[in-house]
Amino acid sequence: MQASLSRIAPVALAGLALSGVASAQEPDSPWTFFGQARLRAEFNDTNTGGADRHRQRIRLRAGASYRVNEELSLTARASTGPAGNPRSGYHDIGQGFNRMELSLDQMILAYTPETWGGATVVAGKFANPVYRTPFYGELLWDADLMPDGAALVYPLNEFGPFDSSSFIVGHTAVIEQAAAEDTWATMFLWNGTMNQGDDSTWNFGVNYYFYGDLSPDGLGALVGTGNAVSGGDFASDFGVLQGTTVYETGDLIFSGEYILNTRAADGVGDSGFALGAGMDTEYGRFYIQHQTVEQDATVAVTAQDDFLYATNYSTNVVGWKKAISDATALHVWLQASELDDDFGAPDDTVYRFRIDFDVNF
Repeated sequence: MQASLSRIAPVALAGLALSGVASAQEPDSPWTFFGQARLRAEFNDTNTGGADRHRQRIRLRAGASYRVNEELSLTARASTGPAGNPRSGYHDIGQGFNRMELSLDQMILAYTPETWGGATVVAGKFANPVYRTPFYGELLWDADLMPDGAALVYPLNEFGPFDSSSFIVGHTAVIEQAAAEDTWATMFLWNGTMNQGDDSTWNFGVNYYFYGDLSPDGLGALVGTGNAVSGGDFASDFGVLQGTTVYETGDLIFSGEYILNTRAADGVGDSGFALGAGMDTEYGRFYIQHQTVEQDATVAVTAQDDFLYATNYSTNVVGWKKAISDATALHVWLQASELDDDFGAPDDTVYRFRIDFDVNF
């Protein structure tokens, strides 16, 4: 289950969305270590007439946090996966016995002055601390994609009808150029929770991502990666508004998400949505979710890479998650996707089936 916002706040304050179970080695030690190992089996049916791709994958993440003093901490994490693909931490088995690549994907300096009322400044390379829906919440921003820059996290605590809430503003560099204009993005994130007396909870998130020129001075590195193109450049600008809501009551969970690119070009698909439902049982969590994302609803290079399309698609996903022990978990999920607008390309339904086994430490 997605953590409630009262528990999200410390994660956001540290600028992290860590996998694994953090554990201090000694009660008074300034060090904390954490990590996760994952084995994945993946089967793809692309219906393209060619061979389908089936593969096994490995991912290892391990990190440490050092508490310098009561106000300052430093965290770093290493991950497998190609350094040139920021949306993947996986090593594919069967690469001619090549060694696995390992690189740093997080380096975080977090400063929480005692006089700032709990506000924290985070700088470095950190996980996007956005509140995500519990079944699949990476439609706008892949969870493996670590922004480079700085963020201010301010806990609002009790705010109007909300029992807890927080506001985050962050600025990240996308592409820095020595002799030309840079590419950048600014994010504004808010989340809040309302606890009901009948053991029910409402969680809300409102976020806005404003992107600067994604192809400054003719830079074409990001063009043609999934968004609409006009005259060799992006057809749209991007200012993406996202609203999320999650309702939990007893063992039932319902979620909704809406996406709108407020700066999209006329005539280009600019919106998306997701609806999900799940149930916690003694056998684990069972869930289902549908999502539709139009071509310029979001920036394709920051969106998820779990489905076979980044934008311009509709997908249904069903899954089962089960904690086997305190340190191990199993996730089995099936996706069925198809293009919304095929532009003359094959529009057959494509499938992806995954089995993930995690060991947290």
